[in-house]
Amino acid sequence: MPPEFYEDGQKRRHTLEELFEAPGWDILSAIQQGHRARTDAKGKLAEWFLHKQITELVHQKVLNGVTWTDKDGQPDFLIEARERVLRLECKNVRSGKAPKRFADFHRIEIQKTRNQLIGGKKLRLYRVDEFDIIASCLFNQTRKWDYLFVAAKHLARSVDFPDFLEIFHPVPPRHEGVWKSTLTEVLGDL
Repeated sequence: MPPEFYEDGQKRRHTLEELFEAPGWDILSAIQQGHRARTDAKGKLAEWFLHKQITELVHQKVLNGVTWTDKDGQPDFLIEARERVLRLECKNVRSGKAPKRFADFHRIEIQKTRNQLIGGKKLRLYRVDEFDIIASCLFNQTRKWDYLFVAAKHLARSVDFPDFLEIFHPVPPRHEGVWKSTLTEVLGDL
């Protein structure tokens, strides 16, 4: 049976069904057929569930506000906290087993989708000051939409380009050291 969508107790078509003039089942089936589409959907789901967490912190008045962005060159979220606007980037841990150099850790890839010219080379590195916090979604390893958070100042810099971040970073399987289990804990580290 195709999925049915409800809002405020009323059955309705999802906005994407209206946009694409296609039933939700067909939209989901099309996503299922494309590796890139599944990867993109998983990334957006990680952001969606994180947005729900952050919005709850706004409702609890722990945070003053949140803006979820979707523009190249912009962080995923802008968070208003204690007279500051913090930039948060959401990344999924990689699937599969990590290489030996990461031991028993997961790993995230912090790399842009678009190339830029860095030191005469086309690279996709982030500058060390482009965001304040990383939320690392553990779904690819745990099948749960859980996160570990770290202040960007704790991430390793590129050996070749010290004003930029390393591409791969180890993420522990649970909170430890600079990796925190909640956003509010990492705020104290800033």
